[in-house]
Amino acid sequence: MKKITLILMLLIATIATAQQLYVEGGKSSTSFEYTNSQGNSLDNLQATTNSYMAVGYSNQLLTKNLRLNVGLDYSSYGAIGSDQAVGNFMEWNVNYAGLNVGLDYNLFNIKKASVYVKGGMSAAFFVEGTQTFNNSVIDLKNNDDFDTTLVAMQLGAGFSHPISEDLSFYVQYLYGKSLDMASGDAELKISSKNIGFGLLINISKKTANTEPAN
Repeated sequence: MKKITLILMLLIATIATAQQLYVEGGKSSTSFEYTNSQGNSLDNLQATTNSYMAVGYSNQLLTKNLRLNVGLDYSSYGAIGSDQAVGNFMEWNVNYAGLNVGLDYNLFNIKKASVYVKGGMSAAFFVEGTQTFNNSVIDLKNNDDFDTTLVAMQLGAGFSHPISEDLSFYVQYLYGKSLDMASGDAELKISSKNIGFGLLINISKKTANTEPAN
């Protein structure tokens, strides 16, 4: 909780100089890649559909086509699997809150709309999660593989269109994959395919000409 509070304070301090705010939500298809310390992988893991939400700011960087994005997100990840040899059923549901940083580059415009590519990375902290093994539910708090920092890279593209002078909407697709999270010689990576919908709010203020008339 202290980590999340610190991230919020840093974001609020930064937003004071931001040009635009964004609010985003969407769906993600997530899956796990797990290999144990003996080099054996769980081959029958299947992706699950989850949700995420994000808030943050966007600001022009160096050129008009390049933008820096910094924000907070709350994301859910999961996977299901089974061991057909012995009939075991397994399911994971985990939630992380984190800080993400990325760059958007505008490729081209279609009238007022724009098409862009996006890349970035995120560092997220475990909030809660469970593992279901047959009829048993296990709390993953303090689990060495999941209760750790999730560092991931994302890459994708999006489409943005203005609604008014101060408001735009966007749709984007991002593919992300985490670095290895597992402890010891095991390996655990989480991948996600996100489809998001968001609003971009212009909060920059033009300086008005207040000189008195002659």
